[in-house]
Amino acid sequence: MPDDIVVPEDLIDLQLAARAAQREAAAFSAAISEQARERFPDPEQWLERLCWPADPPAGGLTDGPAVSLWPEELVEQLERLRAEAAAAWKKAAAHPAFDEARAAGRFPKFLSELYKRIGEAEAA
Repeated sequence: MPDDIVVPEDLIDLQLAARAAQREAAAFSAAISEQARERFPDPEQWLERLCWPADPPAGGLTDGPAVSLWPEELVEQLERLRAEAAAAWKKAAAHPAFDEARAAGRFPKFLSELYKRIGEAEAA
């Protein structure tokens, strides 16, 4: 990689923060799902797993509009975590280094160097 490809440290920090926020949202959802699988392990308990920690609807599932079957507080927490991740990605994507790399005709090399530096930072 040429030495003239510069990836600003603050961009790496923004990317790392966005990745961490996305992992946090995914981990929250996965933890609820894992708890449901442990509590309802039988294949025929799919509806209980889908709804848990709430109870399944009395009439089962309908063809109505899609809604979450989780309790409202869990839905709100997951939505908040996802919104935080989206905001972090938006902030990272707005960094001027991307436009500068495009204008200089170095965008693919810039991305390659960015991903390399992110990998190094995450490994450290």
